Amino acid sequence: MVGNTNTVLVADDDPAVVDQLQSWLDDYRVEATTDGDETIACLETADAVVVDHDLLTVSGAVAAELERRATTQTLAFLCEQTDAHKHPFSIANTLVKPVEKDTVVETVDRLLRRARYDELIAECTTLATKRGALEAGGNTASDARSETLQRDLDELFTELDDLVGSFDSDDFRAAFATCEFGTTIQPRRASECS
Repeated sequence: MVGNTNTVLVADDDPAVVDQLQSWLDDYRVEATTDGDETIACLETADAVVVDHDLLTVSGAVAAELERRATTQTLAFLCEQTDAHKHPFSIANTLVKPVEKDTVVETVDRLLRRARYDELIAECTTLATKRGALEAGGNTASDARSETLQRDLDELFTELDDLVGSFDSDDFRAAFATCEFGTTIQPRRASECS
């Protein structure tokens, strides 16, 4: 389990489903709602999202608002068996109702691993850019700062190595999948893009 410092957003129009999922995810900080507009408002503070595919907002389906989140692989949809094939999002992140506790917990753990991976990659990119700018400047006074940045990078690389060591094949596919903007979200292998 990734831990209770992570926020999981659980959203379904059925209060009984929300209550059940919330009780199963008691190791996490859970934001729960049965309202589509509140779901949209809570997205930015959530590390992982489990949302009913048919949840509605005043302006329409929440699913339409979640396209960006789905590309980050930190979202799972809840749906009925008859709807599992209907939505354009990754089938790997679909939980078919009725869901089992172990399946929900495993899915949330996987989503949080992916969210942490994305955070670490972004942090590495930022630090590497700063270090490169210092080295390009050739200023010897920045040597201490460069060394500090390198230590920080080494720590991030160690955490990334540990995290990637826990990845399964689905996590690797998610980490290296690419999507084209404006199209139905279907991960493709990098080799398919050339």
